[in-house]
Amino acid sequence: MPSLRTLRQRKAPPWFWWVLGLGLLVLALAVWALLATYRDREQRLRHQVEGELQAIGQLQVRSVAEWRERQTSQAMALADDTAFAQWVARWIQFPGLEQENPVRERLRILEERARYTAAYLLDARGNLLLTPGGDVFAQAPQAEREALQQALAQAEPVLVEPRNDAFFAFPFFSVLVPLYDDATPVGGLWLVTDVRATLFPLLEFWPTRSQTAESFLAQRSGEEVQVLSPLKHRPDAPLGLRLPMSHTDNPAVQAFMGSRGIVYGRDYRGQPVLAAVNAVPDTPWVLVSKVDQEEALGDHLRREWLALSLPLSLVVVLVGLAGTYWQWRARLRERALKQELERNMRWLESAQQAASVGFFAWDALGQEFFLSRIARQIYGLPAAGRIGLRTWIEALHPDDRKNVLARHGKSMEERMPLSAQYRIVRPGDQPLRWVQVWGEFEGDPAPGGNAWLTGTVQDITERKLAEEQLANYRAALETQVRMDPLTLVANRRALDETLAGECKRALRSSAPLALLMIDVDHFKAYNDHYGHVQGDQCLRQVAQALSATVGREGELVARYGGEEFAVLLPHTTLEQALEQAERVRCTISALGMAHAAAPGRQHVTVSIGVACLQPQSPLAETSAAAQALLEQADSALYDAKKAGRDAVAAYAEPGTAPALRA
Repeated sequence: MPSLRTLRQRKAPPWFWWVLGLGLLVLALAVWALLATYRDREQRLRHQVEGELQAIGQLQVRSVAEWRERQTSQAMALADDTAFAQWVARWIQFPGLEQENPVRERLRILEERARYTAAYLLDARGNLLLTPGGDVFAQAPQAEREALQQALAQAEPVLVEPRNDAFFAFPFFSVLVPLYDDATPVGGLWLVTDVRATLFPLLEFWPTRSQTAESFLAQRSGEEVQVLSPLKHRPDAPLGLRLPMSHTDNPAVQAFMGSRGIVYGRDYRGQPVLAAVNAVPDTPWVLVSKVDQEEALGDHLRREWLALSLPLSLVVVLVGLAGTYWQWRARLRERALKQELERNMRWLESAQQAASVGFFAWDALGQEFFLSRIARQIYGLPAAGRIGLRTWIEALHPDDRKNVLARHGKSMEERMPLSAQYRIVRPGDQPLRWVQVWGEFEGDPAPGGNAWLTGTVQDITERKLAEEQLANYRAALETQVRMDPLTLVANRRALDETLAGECKRALRSSAPLALLMIDVDHFKAYNDHYGHVQGDQCLRQVAQALSATVGREGELVARYGGEEFAVLLPHTTLEQALEQAERVRCTISALGMAHAAAPGRQHVTVSIGVACLQPQSPLAETSAAAQALLEQADSALYDAKKAGRDAVAAYAEPGTAPALRA
């Protein structure tokens, strides 16, 4: 390019300086528009990534909160179990195998069915008295002894947060449950959970592929933040990493300084990260879900900058061509502009091909569509010429035609932008395709004037399939959470949820609600005689037989725990429930499953307790009604066992004889 001095020597015409000034102004405006557009797109991308990260964090917080709620709920139920407390008091007062066996059996049930890693019986001073395996003479750790004293003082369970202790070789979570014989404290239960197998796996789920994303739990410990769960990029054992509160750029430290929601900072590796910080309700824990900023934003922002810099490059070229216009002949300038235009058209075509985005224009007066080459490929139409309205309608999925035509018509009539997603059927192409259409109205708004609807069409089939797979995965996961994996019937959680709903409905509509509590007779002896594999098969057969006896809407068969099952019968009176229970008892007996270890019997039988929530029940709260119904059914089951098993017993008020059927 000639120098400024050379240009002056050549006496550039006055209009040249006007053109040069206008070009520089256009260039400045283009740079300003580029930077503004880039900042707007960057902000949108950050909002999208932050929203996805926050959704993942809230989903994991819900899982952790539900895990802790289960620990608390089970502990509260044990604290209210007066029968067990009386057994413990009787054993402490009169030591002996007859009094010890029920207590050991209950501890064994807590380990096997409630899935605690260990269950210990403690005296009021925190000394270990009994395990499922027998007597033990030791003392619980200091933290658990203090928690037991607190639990006995306030008459409710106390939780000890996850920690390491020489008592166990793994990080554990403790629940101390107080036991009272009337108003006299007799000791407590120490329930231990290995958090590596129950809590930490809840944090491993991440719905998208990521090399750096991870979630972890943290809690405040003095002037440090202790990381509870394992970390993806460090070999430390759980509870091994502690962060000083002086590291204010770390998201975990920011969480305990009051930050919530989305925060930016540096993680324990010193890497810039984007994190979602959420407090776990009713706990001292904070859940941090983070991902490296470079992975989440870097590549996208570089691509955005590259895409937005191309128009700026074009403006620079055009300004340069305008500045040297007086040196070049018209033919050379025209050729250069033509070549530049061709390059940009090829770039635009390539960009549309890569993004599966095509252009369309609808001529309302001529009732014709103009489609670009990419748009024709999306619809599976010939590569040349215009298409009529009928051809375009035939490409629409039959179930979507009416709605799509109405949307297009409304957009033209109201001169409003069009945004729609619908299905298309391409000629000779069996799979359905999904498209996203954006359109803008153009033309003469006067009556009778020609109007156009121009816009873009994009193939979003892969995105729709991914959304459908994610929805199916969530539905399958929700089903698995509420199903017992051994018997394939509902689990305790599903029973509690359904029972609460049915109790609420029964109290509102004054309809009876019955509950059967079923226990396989002498099942421990069955397991000892035939082995656990055959014991599992026995439980599966019992569950299948129970499922075959119910069929009305709302009826539910659930595994209550171990060899106990429950059957929920809405709109069923006590007499009807007793008849149903008798049919169940006879059905199980008719299976003829051999049980050589059962005293006085040769085959597997069940004992059934029946309770009914009557319409005139004075219990007004759903939770109280549900708990009362469970306790009544359990009491009736105890009466059936006491009567010799293989029997049906209805709940009887204290002081009255139970109604039995055998």
